[in-house]
Amino acid sequence: MTSLELPELVVIPGGRFQMGSSDQETGHEDCEYPVHEVIITRAFGLGRYPVTFDQWDAFAEQTGAYRPHDEGWGRAARPVINVSWQDAKSYMAWLAKKTDRRYRLPTEAEWEYAARAGTSTAYSWGSEIGAGNSNCVTDEAAAGRRGTSPVGQFPSNAFGLYDMHGNVWEWVEDCWNEYYIGAPVDGSAWLSGDCSRRVLRGGSWLDVPRQVRSAARNRNGGDFRCNDYGFRIAVDL
Repeated sequence: MTSLELPELVVIPGGRFQMGSSDQETGHEDCEYPVHEVIITRAFGLGRYPVTFDQWDAFAEQTGAYRPHDEGWGRAARPVINVSWQDAKSYMAWLAKKTDRRYRLPTEAEWEYAARAGTSTAYSWGSEIGAGNSNCVTDEAAAGRRGTSPVGQFPSNAFGLYDMHGNVWEWVEDCWNEYYIGAPVDGSAWLSGDCSRRVLRGGSWLDVPRQVRSAARNRNGGDFRCNDYGFRIAVDL
C-alpha cells in the first residue's frame, strides 16, 4: 500500500497512567470522574496523524465509499471530516482486509494514554493552553483560524503524535458511559453502556481550551457526521 492509503504509525509502548481528571483541574467535568489507574499491558500502533482526506479519498476511489464534504477548506493533508463512527469502522475494515492486520479504532483508554504521553497535566505540554500548540478557539487565535488545519502543523507530544489536542474530535471504539465507575482498567474498550452513542476525544478547531484537554470527553450517535469529527487508526502489534 502507498502512503496515501496507509497512514503512518507510531509504536506506543505499554505502561500505566491515571485516566480522567480531578476537580482541581481547570475545565474538569463530571464525566471524567473518578480518576483511576489503567495498565496498558502491551504496545500498540497508533496513527501519527488523524486520517487525512488523501487517505480517505484513496479508500473511496477503490471501494465506492461515501466522499465527505470538505466545507471548502481543502482536502489533501487536512483531516477527513464529516465522517461517522460507522464510516470510520468501514475504513478500518478495508485497511484490515488489504493488509491482513487488525486495524481498528483505538480504545478510549489507549487514546488518553497516548495523548498524555507520560504527562498528568491538562495538556501534553503543560497546564495552560498557551499559544501555537493547538487548533482550537483561544484568545491568542481570536483573529485567525476557523476550520481545520493540515495535520502536523503544531508540535507533537513525547510519543511523536500530532493533533491529539484540537483540529478534529476523534472517534474511539467505546460505548458512552456517563462516569468511569466500572470502567475497564486494562486498556480495553468499554463495550457496555449506551452503545447507540460512541465516544470522541481530543476536541476540535471549534472548541475552547477546556474541551481539548487530555481528559476531555464527548459522545454522539454512531451514525452522526459533523464537520469537526474525524478519527485516527490503531493496530495490534
